[in-house]
Amino acid sequence: MRWFEDGIPRAIQTAKSNKSVFIVFITGEEEKSAEMESFLQTEDVTTVCEENRCVAIRITSNSNDVKLFSQIYPVVVIPSTFFIGDNGVPLEVIGECKSHEDFLAKVKNAIELQKKSTASGAETSQSSHQQAPSVAPQQAPSVPPQQTSLVPPQQTPSVPPQNEKILTGEEDLAGATGGESAVVGNGDEGADSGLTLEERVEKARLLVEYKREEKMRKEAEEAKKREIERRNIGQGVQKLREKQKEMDILEAKKELKKDRDEEKLARQRVKDEIERDRQEKAARFGKDKDNQLKVDEAQKKKRLLEQQAAQAIEQARKSDIARIQFRLPDGSSVTQNFPGTEKFAVLNQFITQHMGSAVNLSMAFPRRTFTTEDHSLTLQELQLAPSAVILVIPAGISTSEVRGSSSLSLARITNLLFSPIFFLWNLLTSIFGLSGSSARPGSAQSSHPPSTARGGERNQGSAQKRPASSSRQEGSVRRFRNAQDDDNDDESNTWNGNSTQQM
Repeated sequence: MRWFEDGIPRAIQTAKSNKSVFIVFITGEEEKSAEMESFLQTEDVTTVCEENRCVAIRITSNSNDVKLFSQIYPVVVIPSTFFIGDNGVPLEVIGECKSHEDFLAKVKNAIELQKKSTASGAETSQSSHQQAPSVAPQQAPSVPPQQTSLVPPQQTPSVPPQNEKILTGEEDLAGATGGESAVVGNGDEGADSGLTLEERVEKARLLVEYKREEKMRKEAEEAKKREIERRNIGQGVQKLREKQKEMDILEAKKELKKDRDEEKLARQRVKDEIERDRQEKAARFGKDKDNQLKVDEAQKKKRLLEQQAAQAIEQARKSDIARIQFRLPDGSSVTQNFPGTEKFAVLNQFITQHMGSAVNLSMAFPRRTFTTEDHSLTLQELQLAPSAVILVIPAGISTSEVRGSSSLSLARITNLLFSPIFFLWNLLTSIFGLSGSSARPGSAQSSHPPSTARGGERNQGSAQKRPASSSRQEGSVRRFRNAQDDDNDDESNTWNGNSTQQM
């Protein structure tokens, strides 16, 4: 197969001018493409195509030419061979062929179809050329020679559509003239004997003018129809655009509503999440607080139990040993430790041996006198543990003396217990400028009845007098002084004008 190399447009023009088959071979990279190309390259196919002046081109499947070609002739399969006639109609399309003989038969069939199409077109052209001259002689008698130029186009006898030929321009006029000459030459002188050649030409010209006006009228009607159709299409397009715009607006509204709903749901989810976090945090904080309270309570209980246990141990330890102080009649005292489970008889025996004579034992607070019935009881049962003070009274002293001695001892004990409190009271009153040093309450008890025991007089004589102390404020400074210290008395000093002390 000899391929055309001058381009596709040139190949199409050549095929039309030759009135031959235009062959288009679309090839690819498959084995089938190579096989079909081998069929085209055979000597038989090449000979048949060259004898019939076929024009063949080859294009690849991935080129732009195939895309343009497929817009006019759909390409279904690759490889494929198109056989196109001079009128642009596909005569044969070969997509798959089993053998060389089958391919050659299809090529010959396409060429035969092209020949038949060319022959039918030539016959139609000849018949139209033969019928066109006969129209004028048949219509000539209907119009007199003198009225040829006055006949309007509407009154010209119509010719059947199958026998008429539209004549335009100078070619139609020349054709009509030639036809008239042919009629005259054929010897039909009977029908046209009354018309000269100029009249016949004029009649043909009028016919051509009528046809031209008819054609213009049809073109105007077609243009009007096309304009109406264009307007209808424009209105339809406008309505379609408006409808599409409305649909777009509705879709936008739906999207906006959807976005708002999603945003609202998202905000609600965030709020719910925050609320859950707050509740979880509150629950966790409350739980931690409860746990902390429980831990604190447990620690407090533990410390309390430990303190109670320590106190119990200390109390038990103290209760195991009873510290007893015996106040003798002469004012002296004897202290002795006894086991808490010891009998009171052992305590009585101890003090009896110490005194060398029988004695009576009693307590000032709470007031109680021990009898022989208490000798069988333990010190814990008598509440003498861990410590107690017992007054020792000789067996021969009367009750009044015992009462006096016991009351004296009680006063001394009270004075001994409250003396620190009185000291602090005197100190505070002296600091804050209250009343001067007050007399100690114990001074009221300095005088004792003459019937006091010898031990009481010794204790009274051994008591030391505590000097009264006072303070004086100098600006923001307080100075303590001893009232009995005459050497430090500031009142005995003299002062000069510049606040300098003179000794």
